[in-house]
Amino acid sequence: MHPRDEEIWRAIDQGRRAIDWEAWFGCPEGAGYLSPAGHQVTARAVAGLTAFFNSRWLPKAVVPSPAPGRASDTFVGLGRHAPVLQFMNGAAPGAWVEAVRWWAAYAYLEEAAVPGMASVKRDARCDVTLSRFLHSQTQARLALMGAAHGLRVELEPAKASGGPGDVRIGPVFIEVVTFAEDQKFQDYERFRENVRGHLFALDRGRDIYWEGDLPEFLSGGDFETWKKRTEEAAQQCAALEAAVDVLSSAGRRLTVHPGTAPQGTTLTGATVESDQGRRLLDKVHGKCAKTAGAGTAWIWVEDHSGLFHFPTPFAEMSLAAKTDALADLLGPLLAEYVHVAGIVVSNAARRRMPLPPNEDALRPAAQGFRRGLPLDRVRETIMIPRRILLPEQTSLIARMCDAEANALDWALGKLGVPHGVASLLADSSTPQRVSPLWTP
Repeated sequence: MHPRDEEIWRAIDQGRRAIDWEAWFGCPEGAGYLSPAGHQVTARAVAGLTAFFNSRWLPKAVVPSPAPGRASDTFVGLGRHAPVLQFMNGAAPGAWVEAVRWWAAYAYLEEAAVPGMASVKRDARCDVTLSRFLHSQTQARLALMGAAHGLRVELEPAKASGGPGDVRIGPVFIEVVTFAEDQKFQDYERFRENVRGHLFALDRGRDIYWEGDLPEFLSGGDFETWKKRTEEAAQQCAALEAAVDVLSSAGRRLTVHPGTAPQGTTLTGATVESDQGRRLLDKVHGKCAKTAGAGTAWIWVEDHSGLFHFPTPFAEMSLAAKTDALADLLGPLLAEYVHVAGIVVSNAARRRMPLPPNEDALRPAAQGFRRGLPLDRVRETIMIPRRILLPEQTSLIARMCDAEANALDWALGKLGVPHGVASLLADSSTPQRVSPLWTP
């Protein structure tokens, strides 16, 4: 971490400064992966995100104060998406591109005066919760994808039954469902963020790095005992310049090494088991019932539950097998709710470079898409359409999914950045390790 960023984040950690988007992106001197044009875009993104959410939003989001009964809907580790806080070798440029995508989508939709954008901004500012943030992100992303295809888009469009919907893209009316982690998963995520923060603190002032397994959920004295073992291991590793293992009670092994983390070094958390399939079906079933008065509608499920990328049986399936599985699970809802034109389930996750090749899975009852996105994301989208109706709408959604990787460059061009993401990144064949002081 650059000394200037270190000073800023120490002040944030000590409560002497509130987090803001400038701190989120980091100082220019610490972002050597950016070209001069990239630094200019950072400044625009800082100003744009501050204006969109207002200056009070990010501190509330990163350090939430949930209302009674709303603890399960607060942010979990939002700070881990900040470019300046990426500690894995080569991860900062991808996090930067993802944050720029947030800005570019909102900025373009506002500049184009897309109907309903003011309502999305108001809701995002007033409802500082994980579900609203994910919902607003999905609305903006889908609208941008439609606009990039030359289609008229509208946010918060009116429904036949009254009240707003989520997105209209040409003739396609979309209702968005955000499928996030259950409470058990969130509890473990909070614990894992505490673990990572502890390990990052041990890195401070030492030339060491960690790899291997994060512990299973620990509480009270067990967690304090584990922290003491890691402190001793860090001291021993730095003194002897030798790797030291830390074992947890479940036999999970965490190793501290001297030196700088090689590319591909990982810290892996325990799998949290839950019946995600049943939860997904219940969530979509409820949305189908609530939209019965909306007229013909598509249900778009944005998955943030870990269903696609954690080591579950579903995540290990081929794209074709996932497509068939979701068609079997959700297809019967199309027979039960005749107003639903189709159901889409989509997930994006960071992947190691190089990204896997694009893939399509055209199955009897559904279609799957796997697409690499700038810079190190992979999105898997599975579309389950009603079989005999609305082929034009099905084709339109398929075209949007096929070309999503181009949407960011298109938006940047509209915002006066003509040469896309590639022009914003420096030649970083030897990326530096970034070691954050603290993860909010």
